[in-house]
Amino acid sequence: MKVLLLSFTGYLPFALTRILNPANEYSPIVVEDVESARKVLSQFNYPENLVYPIYELKECAENFYFDVCISITPYGVLDKYARKYIPKNKFVNLSQIETPQNFLLERALRYYQIHAKDFEIFSTGMSYVELGISPKYFKYKLFNFGRGTQDLYYDYKIAEFILKRGGAAQICTHRACTLQFPF
Repeated sequence: MKVLLLSFTGYLPFALTRILNPANEYSPIVVEDVESARKVLSQFNYPENLVYPIYELKECAENFYFDVCISITPYGVLDKYARKYIPKNKFVNLSQIETPQNFLLERALRYYQIHAKDFEIFSTGMSYVELGISPKYFKYKLFNFGRGTQDLYYDYKIAEFILKRGGAAQICTHRACTLQFPF
């Protein structure tokens, strides 16, 4: 897959080593600091001539073939600008990928998978659950999967993950967090 990568230079090492598939072909890579980005790319054995400044994004979008534009900028600060030049069906925003919450949830799921037998109930939901439910106040041993801005789909996927593994005898959700349902 050919990718137009839109990123801040500081995110390039993280994006190239931890997020993006190394099988992708990147052309061009659009950043705010071209010289620093070239140094980063050389460390990871990418050609330095792939790098272009943000102010040339329009020309890059017009002159390079790409299957998708991946944006990895903090909180999507360049996304509005990029959408002027990138077709909607080719634009993927991964602006929240670098947030610690994503990796904390993945780590929590791995931890739970190993220690499922230690927990009797779990909670899932958005920030109300994340910040409002403290396991120390529950009669049963609780694992709290609540995360800010988490929607019902991911609540369901977390519950499905847990229940398929035979974990948590009871569930507490943000929709009915005072109820405990035996399974």
